[in-house]
Amino acid sequence: MKTKTSKVRKASARPVSRKKAPVRRLAGKKTRGTKVLQRTVYEGSCHCGAIEYSYATALPVHKWVVQCCQCSFCRGHGACTTADPAGEMQFRFVQPELLRRYRFGLRTVDFLTCRECGTLVAAVLLSRRGAHSMINVNSLREVPKRLPTGKPVQHNGESAEERRLRRARSWTPVSGPV
Repeated sequence: MKTKTSKVRKASARPVSRKKAPVRRLAGKKTRGTKVLQRTVYEGSCHCGAIEYSYATALPVHKWVVQCCQCSFCRGHGACTTADPAGEMQFRFVQPELLRRYRFGLRTVDFLTCRECGTLVAAVLLSRRGAHSMINVNSLREVPKRLPTGKPVQHNGESAEERRLRRARSWTPVSGPV
């Protein structure tokens, strides 16, 4: 699959490189006992740059669980997704007027798409336990080396409550605005 090496933001005409790895290491986070996990931050955005995010995870890329939902919406957007319940997600709405929240089916999550370029960036679940998200790996600024091939999945038989619980357990917690 070919990828573009640069893009131009409409408003500022400032080129944004897709070539350099937008990855940074964060200080370790203590977990069980005294073990410290080192998180890596992966940057992503829609094509025009109106919706940006940082996805922090301690999981090595080759251990990411990448899923390609087989519903018509996800297939239509070419979405393959991943999440880390021990990670952290932060969104930046550079042009908030271009954010479109879309709900369909059981209406349990907001799918975040860009009104300008049409990119499906992520989905967000809002619950009593907070906000949780998964990212579309195809919206990462650079596809990480050793990224697993997405596995086709279907969630047809789930009730709305089962779907919410699964997502709250397996998606990445969001900090900051959603």
